[in-house]
Amino acid sequence: MISERLSQDQRRAQRLARYDELRAERPHLFVNPPEVPFEILIDAESQAAVADECAARLRAQGKPEEYGDIGVIYEDAYVIALRDAVRRRDGSLGPYIRVIPLVNAVGAAILPLLPDGRTVLTRHFRHGLRDWHWEIPRGFADPGEDGPATAARELLEEIGVPVSGVELLGRATADGGFDDIYLARIDVSQLPADGTLEAFVEGIDGLRLVDRDEIEKMIMAGELTDLYTLAAFAFAVARGVL
Repeated sequence: MISERLSQDQRRAQRLARYDELRAERPHLFVNPPEVPFEILIDAESQAAVADECAARLRAQGKPEEYGDIGVIYEDAYVIALRDAVRRRDGSLGPYIRVIPLVNAVGAAILPLLPDGRTVLTRHFRHGLRDWHWEIPRGFADPGEDGPATAARELLEEIGVPVSGVELLGRATADGGFDDIYLARIDVSQLPADGTLEAFVEGIDGLRLVDRDEIEKMIMAGELTDLYTLAAFAFAVARGVL
């Protein structure tokens, strides 16, 4: 029992240590604005209280207690999952989980636009949804990349088109952060006949060239549901690009 307790304490300490590193690296992700409905608690007593309450509940359900740990609970080459201890509006304490990009930079989504006004959509299999989706190229930033560099790289990887510059259309906000939406003006002759190896590995197996009317029909028919693609279309229409 003592060894199990020490193991739990060590695990929690490691996760909170990484959590504190993130707080120092990205303080904007841990702010508590006035009248915030979920106040992030960073004092050790509150964090331990929330973790203990979660552990007791999970233990009663026959689930691993570590599922209730506070701090960084998962990290890979792309994302970090963390569980905050928070105080709700009614004064109660509890956990709140969120996922953030590993690289502290804005991701990018790119609307490829042809001279005739058509755009390029990729047929992309999304593992999380276990289904195929029509969408524009997008992805996380690599270390040291800014938004335009990320956009250019993703465009090259997913549809095989090199670009020397992109135009910022706007910014889309999601629960885990935000991404910049760009416009890339390309020529149909730049599109490779057989796609790229990177696209094949990433689960992209086709392209579709569509004009504004076709996009609207796809939206109304439920064929186009990707949030970043919908945001890019809205920005392009609002700015008079389409």
